[in-house]
Amino acid sequence: MIRSLGVAILYFSRSGKYGAYALAAALESRHKDLHALLIDLDRESCVVERLRELARKFRKLIVGVSFNSLKLDYVRHLASAIKTFIPNAILVAGGPHPSADPLGTLTKLGFDLAVVGEGEETMLELVEDMRNGGEGRVCGTAYIEGSSVVVKRRSRFVNLDEFPPTPTWRGIFGPIEIMRGCASCCRFCQVCYVFGRPRYRSKYAILSYARAMWSKGLRDLRFIAPNSFGWASNDGIKPNPSALLDLLESLRAEADRYGGRIFLGTFPSEVRPDSTDPEMVKELRGLVDNKRVIVGAQSGSDRMLKLMNRRHSAQDVIDAVDALIKAGFEVDVDIIFGLPGETHDDILETLKLCKALVDMGARIHAHTFMPLPGTPLDSAPPGSIPHWVKKEIAKLVGKGKAYGYWREQEVLARVLVSFRESKLFYTLHEQRKRIKTVIC
Repeated sequence: MIRSLGVAILYFSRSGKYGAYALAAALESRHKDLHALLIDLDRESCVVERLRELARKFRKLIVGVSFNSLKLDYVRHLASAIKTFIPNAILVAGGPHPSADPLGTLTKLGFDLAVVGEGEETMLELVEDMRNGGEGRVCGTAYIEGSSVVVKRRSRFVNLDEFPPTPTWRGIFGPIEIMRGCASCCRFCQVCYVFGRPRYRSKYAILSYARAMWSKGLRDLRFIAPNSFGWASNDGIKPNPSALLDLLESLRAEADRYGGRIFLGTFPSEVRPDSTDPEMVKELRGLVDNKRVIVGAQSGSDRMLKLMNRRHSAQDVIDAVDALIKAGFEVDVDIIFGLPGETHDDILETLKLCKALVDMGARIHAHTFMPLPGTPLDSAPPGSIPHWVKKEIAKLVGKGKAYGYWREQEVLARVLVSFRESKLFYTLHEQRKRIKTVIC
């Protein structure tokens, strides 16, 4: 029997796995008769053929592709192939890049619709609209209308408690997204510009999911958050120690019951230095199992920190690392090299901070700046690290005091700029001239 509507979600496992899980969970929890086929583009070699088999079972097939800006060339060719061989497919783009550049996603990559911002409520409404014979042009989408690109932006944000983080009924578990959005709006980061202000999953919902995971025999509980120490705070930055410690105490009791472990402030999230309250981290050390915490510093120059809108100082980084080490943690510190506008003196200040942190016992996690679409720095030149600075980083790496993909990111930054220069994506300034925005 040919059914009316099918949904496939394509994602790249390293960058988009957890977002794809959340989307599948939202769709299947509300549409009980719907099964969202999940396809890992990093592992699936016959994507189009698999979709063709699925398309034979449905009159209309929604193919959602979640991707970041580094995948543009691959996604462009994939979209073209799907359009050619699967005429009943509706191509819907989602993830960081389509939210950042709906104009290029629709006009250059060949998608029918782009989901702008959070996907749960938008995809639910899109599926319902298409089931009723509509075109899916619901709130939260972008589409081409005549000679214009229309972006219908949602006026409200998703309540995380209304949706499960993963489709647990399939036996799929992963880190719990406990916080979405950011108040800092650093000029190099997409999070604030895609997800808006901070929101939190409630203690009750977190505990419920953790119990479900541990009861299945899974052991390690991790979290997704732009700033793990900012959970349940007013602004996502200044911590709420009583709330966070209360959550961890409750989780600790459940973890001990099931033989589970708790990891907070480490992969796949980090903490801000100005959220690291010394008294809080002393108590926290006895409640979590991770020995290492990742602190986002980004620069050792107060001038650059202000220019990037970081809202903390280099001294805040020193204080945070000191507090964490005294509490018994090992610490990795994120540093971005090659930031736009960085002077020789700024670089010296950053290297000075790196040396101080290493002397304290921390490791440096080195990065190279990349001009990500949808950020205020999307028209900046690619991050470039002077040779003498590379030598200093290499010395730290050789001593086991630094690590990271900073060399690879320097190459990837140039790839992004080549996409921009060939108009495979558009900057914010270019989009404002050509997009009609509707608030709904």
